[in-house]
Amino acid sequence: MPVSNSSLRNPDPFIMNEDTVNIAIAEFLTNKGFDCEPPLTGRQQGIDVKASKGIVNIFVESKGSQKNGATNDEVFTHGQIVNHIARQIHTLMKYATQYGDENNIYVLANPDLQRIRSEYYRIDKMVEKLGFVCMWVQEDCSVVVKCPKNLRNILTDLNLL
Repeated sequence: MPVSNSSLRNPDPFIMNEDTVNIAIAEFLTNKGFDCEPPLTGRQQGIDVKASKGIVNIFVESKGSQKNGATNDEVFTHGQIVNHIARQIHTLMKYATQYGDENNIYVLANPDLQRIRSEYYRIDKMVEKLGFVCMWVQEDCSVVVKCPKNLRNILTDLNLL
């Protein structure tokens, strides 16, 4: 079902799999003073990235623009991207139900690609109402954080913004 990036009308400027997203997020959180469990890689199941700082816990659900182990030019289709965002939200809702809201931050993490951002922007208001944070991994593996207004002070205090 994946497609060739070079065959897209507007090819992605870079390709990043879920493992790379997980590692970038874990390094970002560690550099911000969080204690981070080893991020999931390969086909491991569970919380992709879990970190803590003081009484705050962060739960991250990540996706990439290609599957782990894919060929260099292979990327997800538009339909797969939509499905992945829906699954990220569903997974974070399950975590929020299981672990609660107090002192917990729930994060969608994705490569910062226009194809993924465009789909995210179609639902971003509702994602913010759920209280979820979005972390966008850049080509150089740096991270840009976007959050609902009600979390800005908390994330600033945690040195994430």
